[in-house]
Amino acid sequence: MQDFKYLNLLERRKLAIEELVKYYSELRKYEYHKGEKLNFIELRKKLHFIISLILITDQLISKEKIHIVNDLHYSNSDKPKIYACTHIGGNDIQRTFQVIKQPAYLMLGDPGILYRKMIYLGLKLNGVIPLETADKEDRKIAYNRAVELLENGGNLLIYPEGAWNVSPNLLVMKIFNGTVRMAQQTGAEIIPIAVEQYDNDFYFNIGKNYTISKDTTKSIKELNDELRDKLVSLKWDIISTQPELKRDEIADNYLEKFQSEIVERCNYGYGFSLEDALRESFHDKNITSEEEVFSFMKTLKIDKNNAFLLRNKKNLLKKDN
Repeated sequence: MQDFKYLNLLERRKLAIEELVKYYSELRKYEYHKGEKLNFIELRKKLHFIISLILITDQLISKEKIHIVNDLHYSNSDKPKIYACTHIGGNDIQRTFQVIKQPAYLMLGDPGILYRKMIYLGLKLNGVIPLETADKEDRKIAYNRAVELLENGGNLLIYPEGAWNVSPNLLVMKIFNGTVRMAQQTGAEIIPIAVEQYDNDFYFNIGKNYTISKDTTKSIKELNDELRDKLVSLKWDIISTQPELKRDEIADNYLEKFQSEIVERCNYGYGFSLEDALRESFHDKNITSEEEVFSFMKTLKIDKNNAFLLRNKKNLLKKDN
């Protein structure tokens, strides 16, 4: 990292997006190992009213409405807070900031093309901790930056699922354990939040603040499961407010439509895709996906001795559907 070279704005504009992503990743590593600290945490708190005005304007332009199903949290605690929210894409980050009504840095995985967008300038003004999710060192630095933020009185907004939830079968996907780890390490309060979007209406359900003792005998897995259970309960309460969907009303292409709607409202020219969401979500090593089970089919040479495999896969897929 000794030979890292800072680039000015014009030089950065000339970089291809892949080069720009690498540049910012290397910049974070260079500054971290050089011992630089998070700056302007208190100043950003004082400038939070500007972010609030920007978000109100954004909501008016988007013609979106916010509905609070329930709100059990309290904001007058002097402890730093980790707002742990479910992730559905679209404008859920903007609307979540409006709901929590408190200054909080955003943990942002794989910014990509966002580096070139005006929205990233807004995120920098607000406070953002970016990272490349495929880079182990960058993930570690982001975690340590979040801990540094919390230990210095800042708040954090994080999406523990790590990606948009593109599965209609899971209310909340498996979640990464960083949230509970940093809460236990710093004494910060966790505030679980669930969100759902129906057309232009956002529904939020906010749970109670809770803390994790540094002396707890529970494992990280147990703590993580508890957080996920809280998020699932909050999400279920939102879904219960909506009209019941009957089985015969579900279209044959429901999954494709469900996923395409999420991708369409998430794109906005940012270049994010369904594949990105699937790649960035938590992958339990103890669970084998259908894609992994049948991955051998991509390289299999079909002949009369193994043609039955195609027939069996087709039958299995029919049973699952």
